[in-house]
Amino acid sequence: MKKFLYLLLVLPLLGVFTSCDDDDKDLPNVSLAIDYSGGTEENGVVSVVQGNTLEINALKAIPAEGTKEATLTNVVYFLDGVPVGRTDIMPFAININTTELEVGEHYLGVQATVLQVGKSVGFAVARFKFNVLPNDTQEPGGDQGGEGGGTLTPDTQITDQGK
Repeated sequence: MKKFLYLLLVLPLLGVFTSCDDDDKDLPNVSLAIDYSGGTEENGVVSVVQGNTLEINALKAIPAEGTKEATLTNVVYFLDGVPVGRTDIMPFAININTTELEVGEHYLGVQATVLQVGKSVGFAVARFKFNVLPNDTQEPGGDQGGEGGGTLTPDTQITDQGK
């Protein structure tokens, strides 16, 4: 009888040590889409004439086929690894003035909290390369005024840690 009582006391404690790791790995399945203007894209690289403004007009979570709706919040932008802006307000817009940037290659990164129906909270990280061109050149496509634009879908990594 003592063994039975002991077993009844120990079994609930074993439940404390079991892992719920499988539940936490049901991360959102999305990619990020970046609507931009002020530059032109070629082969995944955006070119901006120095002095023009690269405008991120919208950042969106695009659910993978067969998955449910998703949204973003807590968006932080990084220019060459340095935070340059944070917003919680849709459409998560930001302007990057290139006047003070050196001519050459730069990276714009984004980190965002991803919420998707039926999934755990996830954290998306993506970045894309952009080139600042000398102000006396034309962007690919012949646009010196910086009117170009489009949508980028950079490689996106989703994790369960917002680091």
